[in-house]
Amino acid sequence: MNKRHFVQGLGLLAAAPWATSWAQSSGTGFPNKPITLILPYAPGGPTDQHLRVVAEEAGKILGQPIVLDSRPGANGVTAAAALTRASADGYTLGVLPASVYREPYINKVPFDPTTSFSYIALLSDYSFGLAVRQDAPWKTWADLVADARKRPGALNIGATGAMGTPRIVMEEVLAAAGVKANVVTYKGDADVATAILGGHIDAAPLSGGAVPHIDAHKMRYLVMLTAQRVPRFPTLPTLKESGLDHFIDSPYGVAGPKGMDAARVAQLTAVFQKALLSPAGMKAMELLNQQPNYKDPAQYQRYAQEAFAREKQRVAWLRDQGLL
Repeated sequence: MNKRHFVQGLGLLAAAPWATSWAQSSGTGFPNKPITLILPYAPGGPTDQHLRVVAEEAGKILGQPIVLDSRPGANGVTAAAALTRASADGYTLGVLPASVYREPYINKVPFDPTTSFSYIALLSDYSFGLAVRQDAPWKTWADLVADARKRPGALNIGATGAMGTPRIVMEEVLAAAGVKANVVTYKGDADVATAILGGHIDAAPLSGGAVPHIDAHKMRYLVMLTAQRVPRFPTLPTLKESGLDHFIDSPYGVAGPKGMDAARVAQLTAVFQKALLSPAGMKAMELLNQQPNYKDPAQYQRYAQEAFAREKQRVAWLRDQGLL
């Protein structure tokens, strides 16, 4: 593990105002039974892998297990809708993906991201890179763009979800670069990785799901689709460094139904922060090429409001381009 980032994580944990609150709040009697954590993805993906570790660590602190309940489908709407129907007693929580801020502008959904949830803790963000097979002819992003200009519409770029953030950002990137390529959508990252390795697509934005294949020298990144370079691949430039101010911003965190007691929210925030920054939590993120992106309830609520406003403009652009 990168020692500097592990020490930074422990420093955040020790300095956090929530860090000393658990001992004071543990006498509340909550929880006295298992907690359910609803996930918007099928088992086996990066979020599932990370959340299993966080849930296990949080369960140890709470003295009750946290049981993962996968509710994939409808770009995160299925899981978010299930959360809104739950009691606000803290025994049912959910993981909210970035897509919940976009879906209300595309489809009719039974929630408002700004009012329907009790935001508890933002946890982490995916570190996406543009992945290609190890033997692909392009060595850099510039190589791929040059090829796409020579052969308009010949290259196939994979992405997860028809209205997922990776697909949308790739459409934005291709438009900004002034090149044409076919964006092919898949149900999940595992399907995308299989398509790359099988030669069915030329490239695709992938996050932690690409790391084992990169380590096995079956895949590599051309460029990072992150706001800055990542510690796992420090020599890889970002797309922003290539002159295109685009990156995949797709954080996820834990929330509950609206109306949760503030003291219970604070208690759970403390627990999830400790679990996130625990040695096991940090190790899980390192394996997935992720970093902690913790935000407390007020910061998380503010992020949700800002993201919801940004997605309105993004969806308008998609409609103008005929992509919706």
